[in-house]
Amino acid sequence: MMRVFKFGGALMKDAAGINRVVSLMEEYGCEPLVVVVSAIGKTTNALEELIRLKNQNNIPALQREFFNLKHQHLQLVTELFPDHNDLLFNELEALFGRLWEALNNQYPDTFQAYDSVVSFGEEMASVLVEQTATARGLPLQRIHAATLIATDSDHTHAGIDWKSTGNNIESKVKPVLEAKKMVLTQGFVGADPLGHITTLGREGSDFTAAILGNLLHADEVTIWKDVPGLMNADPNRFSECIKFDFLSYHEAIELAFYGATIIHPKTIQPLKQLNIPLYVRSFYNPDITPTCISNQSTEEEKTHSIIVKDHQVLLSVSTRDLSFIAEENLTRLFAAFSQNKIHINMMQHSAVSFSVCFDYHEEKLKHLRIDLEKEFEIKYNSGLQLITLRHYTPSLIDFVTSDKEIFLEQRSRSTFQVLMK
Repeated sequence: MMRVFKFGGALMKDAAGINRVVSLMEEYGCEPLVVVVSAIGKTTNALEELIRLKNQNNIPALQREFFNLKHQHLQLVTELFPDHNDLLFNELEALFGRLWEALNNQYPDTFQAYDSVVSFGEEMASVLVEQTATARGLPLQRIHAATLIATDSDHTHAGIDWKSTGNNIESKVKPVLEAKKMVLTQGFVGADPLGHITTLGREGSDFTAAILGNLLHADEVTIWKDVPGLMNADPNRFSECIKFDFLSYHEAIELAFYGATIIHPKTIQPLKQLNIPLYVRSFYNPDITPTCISNQSTEEEKTHSIIVKDHQVLLSVSTRDLSFIAEENLTRLFAAFSQNKIHINMMQHSAVSFSVCFDYHEEKLKHLRIDLEKEFEIKYNSGLQLITLRHYTPSLIDFVTSDKEIFLEQRSRSTFQVLMK
């Protein structure tokens, strides 16, 4: 049975987590296995902070946060290998040297700079897992995802070149599996035709696993999580959450699109094409029945779901002369959002205004406002919360909106969205 496993960074935040990842690899590695890893713990956030400090030219803070991140990773080496592992130590030292160079390089734009820096998190994680697995005698080969996942040059949200990626997997991954070795690679990361590092979007490691699953014709893809499976709400926010045992591809795509953080939105389609089941399985209690996402629809998926997105912005655009927001205006507006790589979570259009909700990002919002204020009147609110209800009821709407200030709401037959504070 051919399997693809993906392990998220929250599972590998310490030595115990990394050792558990390797134990699961050991348990399942007697059959063909490809393992995809994310950056450890909050490493991606830390790397984004390094970029922010560099852009502000705050060199003392940049150096401090850089060495904090380096210390965290080297401390993991000490915990994993109390008797020392010079090879691992030296490899991480070299990676941090390259990271410092990347932070100080000049790039054509901020998006390419982001990809070049943030991608180091996954590479560091894969080195730690590789050395831990090798020390246990596991037959393993690490392959850099940039040599596998071929993309276009749309930095931070790169599109996949499926033909080139398929050729890469055929020539680099299949021979390793045929030699009875496991393959370890990084999620989230690819490379464009010029060899520049690209990324697939925040939390894109799930998508990497799905790409590999599709092109390897895997029997199953498993995303290991710190929850029992896919829940109908975040158990950290709501009590009495329900775990889905089965979910159709269609419903999973809907939940992911609206922001369910368990699955990256692009993950489902490559698996649906070949009817490959996706399992969301508990990392800490693997004997619990996982959520199975497949082409089978069940009554269970009509259970209501609550999806919460914090840190939202509501931006309203109107013409200065109160003329209609017509097609030509909308074309310019959408072009501005696309150019600034802002994904719209909800939108509403009236005769003279256009309102959109999206995730807060300080730099993107600043540049978007600069672009739009040349032609339009702009108003915005930040610090909002977007709640999406699937298969809603009137009582559920009352429950989530009670005592809240509502800024925007929409509903269809099966989905209700409300932006509030």
